[in-house]
Amino acid sequence: MARRNRYSLARVRGNYTYTVEEVAKLYGIASHTVFRWIRDEGLKRLPGFKKYYVHSSDLRRFLQRLNTRNKKPCGANEIYCCKCRVPRKPSMDTLQAKNLPNGTIRVKAKCGECGTGQFKVVSGRDWSEIHPLFPNKNAPAIEHSGGNGWPRNCQTSEGD
Repeated sequence: MARRNRYSLARVRGNYTYTVEEVAKLYGIASHTVFRWIRDEGLKRLPGFKKYYVHSSDLRRFLQRLNTRNKKPCGANEIYCCKCRVPRKPSMDTLQAKNLPNGTIRVKAKCGECGTGQFKVVSGRDWSEIHPLFPNKNAPAIEHSGGNGWPRNCQTSEGD
């Protein structure tokens, strides 16, 4: 599988003309990668020169498109599944939420399609009982079996 890089747009100077070698050095990539971008992927070069030149505005526009082409935004009730490679609805009975020190909430669940673990971080101010991923408080709790008083040693009735 090909590596998917994110290229910082802050490195591109405004109103500047780059050579292929300068673009390659700027991002730590091989010059043949920049040539491939020009030849196959739509990076525009300045016409009328024997040497390949790229204007900063064209480079910025191309890199912005390159950075966003693989993004798949999740809906309010979806979490991105790394195995399925698309946003999926989680299995609601596996939802768990944990408060993090920075005020955000880490939501953990299993994919409703393949069963793979899913993780999503939600802003603390967006998190309430009306949020679609808020765990159901009416879900049945796992009952304690009563054996072995210490939590590390006790077994629940479901065998966890």
